[in-house]
This record gives sequence, C-alpha cells and structure tokens, in this order.
Amino acid sequence: MEEVGSRIWVAIRPYARDDDHADDLLHDCWQTILERLHRYGGRGSFVGWAIAVSKNVCRMHLRKAKRAGWKNTGEVDPAEVTDSAPNPEEELVERERRNALYRALGQLPDRERDAIVLMILEGRSVAETAKALGVGHAATRSLVARAMFKLRRMEEVQQLALDWLV
Repeated sequence: MEEVGSRIWVAIRPYARDDDHADDLLHDCWQTILERLHRYGGRGSFVGWAIAVSKNVCRMHLRKAKRAGWKNTGEVDPAEVTDSAPNPEEELVERERRNALYRALGQLPDRERDAIVLMILEGRSVAETAKALGVGHAATRSLVARAMFKLRRMEEVQQLALDWLV
C-alpha cells in the first residue's frame, strides 16, 4: 500500500480541492480497490489497474459534487486555512504552490508522472524506480528527462520557479 499509495495519490490529486481532500479521496479509492480486487485479472500491472480504478472513483466523486453545486476550481477557500497556523498568508501561498505543482504533474502521461513521483518526490534511486515501473535504467532516465522537459515548458511551473526565486 505504501509503494502504490503515493503513486495513486499523485494521480488523483488533480481531482481534489486540496491535500486533505486528496487524502479523503485516497481512502475511498483504497476501499473501492479492495472491494473490486476480485476483478483484477492479472493481465496488466496491478499499479496501472489500481490507478485506473482510483481515477474512476474520483470522477464519480467529481460528478456527484458537481451535481451538488461544487466546482473544482483548484482555488483554496480561505475559511479552510486554520487559525492556529503561524502565518495564514504563507500557508495559503504554499498550498497554492502545491496545487499548481500537482495540476502540472496531472498533465503528464502516467508513466512520466510515475517516474517523477518516484525519483524526485520520493527520492528513490534509478534502480528502485526502474524496478517499480518495470523498465530498464536507461528507460527510467529517459522518462524522467522527458517529464522534466515537459514540466519546464509549462507556464504554471515557470511561474512557480519565478515565485521561489523571488
């Protein structure tokens, strides 16, 4: 669960309003994965199947929420920022940065996103990432390089970089 959970979390993060909502969605995803485990036929990778199931769970939640009137704008509700935070403005800015990063990651193809999550965000080695993805070392490096190239070209990521430099 630990290895697959982080990959699912990043895959479903674009469907969530914030990190807490993503955690709630992840819980629902795991529940559905366990309920449907008997349907996994073993034809493909378990991780790919689990991510597909999770995205479907999130789409169902999103449809239900839209019917109820909520829109997934990606904006943070200021009422969600806790009063006990040392500096609410800094917390809000940091949350917006994380949301922008997860939206950018959500635009990458699944394999490239998985490679970035495993190597960059989780700090795994090339060998560990290659094993988790089921590819060779050279392919892993190539996936990361392609993903980083695409991320650097995204306007949202460029703005994030400028914000962090200032």
